[in-house]
Amino acid sequence: MNLTHHTSVKNTHRSYEKQIKILNIFCIVWMCVVLFIICMNLYMDVVPLYFEKKIFTHQYINWDIFFGHSVCEILVLTVYFLNRKKKFKLARVLFMIFVFAHFNLFTLFVNPGRFIEYYFCFFAGIALPFFRKNTLPFAFMILSYICFLCPYYVYVVYPQDIIDRLMEISTFCLFLSVFLLMTYFKKLNLQNETLLEIERDKVIEDKNIIAQKESELRELNEFKTQFFINLSHEIRTPLTLIQGYVSRIDFDESQSENQNRIAVINSQTAHIQNIIDNILDLSKIDSNEFKINTAQVPLIPFLNKHYQEFKELFDKKQIHFSLQLEIPTLEVQMDESLISKSINNLLANALKFTPEKGKVQMKAILNTDLQISIEDSGIGIPEADLTKVFDRFYQSKNDITKSQGNGIGLSFTKSIIEKHQFSIDLTSEPSVSTVFTITIPEKFVSVSTTKNRLEVNNDNKRTDTKTAAVSTYNSPVRKRILLVEDHQEMQTYIQMVLHQFEVVQAFNGSEALQILKNQTFDIIITDYMMPVLDGESLVRELKNQNNKTPIIVLTARADQQGKLNMLRLGVDAYLNKPFVEEELLLLIQKSLESAEVINAVSPTLNKEEQQWLEEFSQKFNADLNDYIHANLTQVNFGVEELASRFSMSKSTLNRKTKAVLGQTPQEIITEARLQKAKALLKENPYATKKEIAGAVGINNSGYLFSKLKIRFAIE
Repeated sequence: MNLTHHTSVKNTHRSYEKQIKILNIFCIVWMCVVLFIICMNLYMDVVPLYFEKKIFTHQYINWDIFFGHSVCEILVLTVYFLNRKKKFKLARVLFMIFVFAHFNLFTLFVNPGRFIEYYFCFFAGIALPFFRKNTLPFAFMILSYICFLCPYYVYVVYPQDIIDRLMEISTFCLFLSVFLLMTYFKKLNLQNETLLEIERDKVIEDKNIIAQKESELRELNEFKTQFFINLSHEIRTPLTLIQGYVSRIDFDESQSENQNRIAVINSQTAHIQNIIDNILDLSKIDSNEFKINTAQVPLIPFLNKHYQEFKELFDKKQIHFSLQLEIPTLEVQMDESLISKSINNLLANALKFTPEKGKVQMKAILNTDLQISIEDSGIGIPEADLTKVFDRFYQSKNDITKSQGNGIGLSFTKSIIEKHQFSIDLTSEPSVSTVFTITIPEKFVSVSTTKNRLEVNNDNKRTDTKTAAVSTYNSPVRKRILLVEDHQEMQTYIQMVLHQFEVVQAFNGSEALQILKNQTFDIIITDYMMPVLDGESLVRELKNQNNKTPIIVLTARADQQGKLNMLRLGVDAYLNKPFVEEELLLLIQKSLESAEVINAVSPTLNKEEQQWLEEFSQKFNADLNDYIHANLTQVNFGVEELASRFSMSKSTLNRKTKAVLGQTPQEIITEARLQKAKALLKENPYATKKEIAGAVGINNSGYLFSKLKIRFAIE
């Protein structure tokens, strides 16, 4: 019904537009025909007499016909002008009057006896396109029929002997037939236009649906990519810590040192297990295999346990965390393990999205129903996202979700709570507060007579380590490294790996830029995915500032696009987590050596070469890497092909790559082949040595794997 009504409205508008166009066409055609007739009359009347008498006189011209057609031309031009000015109704009336008057004028006075009256049978047909209903055109047909008879019975033009007895009937049948025929074609045309319009609307609707689906698929693809990047990031980070601390367990050291390392390993293992459990539990919910085992659980100890578990985490981030319980001693019928996961998810969200010096409060109130709320002073949730945050895998777009989370937690939390027949509500004001409230109906709560009030505050402050050097060494000859990493335990681990350096920490790119305003470093090591300002934005800003400090990207982001983005910006190395400690140390050493070479070579360059180095080093680095990676499979690819690509001699290429990258072209090509071979072995551990060597453009697989053994300890 809606589509039909919409189509009807559109048809009315388009019919009106079509009538205007038809009237314009009629006027143009009529003016052309009249002009042609005037010219033909002049030609037929004047030319023969002129050739006969060799003289021209106005008497040769039939002035009645000339003036009649001229007046007609002017009147039709007037109608055309009015119609062009969007005065269609007035133009339509004048046009019909002019047509009617024109036929009568020429039939009875200007050119009588020429059977011009038969044109009247088309008068109603001319009127049909200008009216949606056929009532007026039918009246015009009757009127035109009467006018047709005038030359025969009223204003007699023809001899009476030529009038047939059946003339009235036959001519009326002619008029009626022409009218009915044109009415039929009009109706058929309108039906076809209506069907065409419906089909057009359906096509447009289908096109809109396709566009919408395409947009949804594009969003789904974007979401899928971001989801797996974030999930990979969440799993690779604890894997890195597990791998790193396992390698550092030494039974010759004190038991307490090993216990601390084992504690980190256990906590990171539990973190990975929790991610996997949540995904598996979600699949159980979908398949209706999800079961809850309820029991009477004392609420106050339950909430206090969660407060104590998160207390240290909030301390580290300098967040004021409080627990307020204005409830009597009571028990709740629930699955303690599952509700515990829900509370953990909500507190973890509060920890993630609340900035330093912020506030988080967990509160329980008993009115008719029991309400447990968790309120934070974090970044908040936009109003448009409030109805979506509980959707499976959905994440509100902000600086934090770009680097953390997988969109499972809140969906899982809601599923658990609703499975208990509880409810969860959300209110939020961006940059002010966010409140999650779990409501437990009265029938699930058992209350004792003892009234209790408990309020716990956490005012402990953590030691600010952002700008503190973590190395116990303070020698002025030590190289200084700026570590930009948002994961606290990862920072601790990396600083152990880099114990021989002076390390300064920053939790995101924005903090790093602030530190770099007042300090200089020999190396910058940065994560890719971080809140506030990520690694890519940090590197881009440093390059814009013409900062020459070597940059190593150490990240859990393993997708190829992220790596290419960073390499195009001109980073010195890109290392995935989990990583081999020795490889990181080798990259640092090589970057330091390259920086020393650049500092040594730059003064030897002339002014033009120095200017070139300043303006085009980043682009040169990106183009060089792109071209090398695109041709690694070519066995004959080497320095000559590289020099030819950049239109310079091998010696010039060698000098410029040494100045920009601190390595010779051959060293760069070899390193690229080794890195690709390492990646291929990781992707397919069962590939033969010959297959790996062929994939990186090396014929001698023994040579390749000897290099891999030296470079990465790969057998």
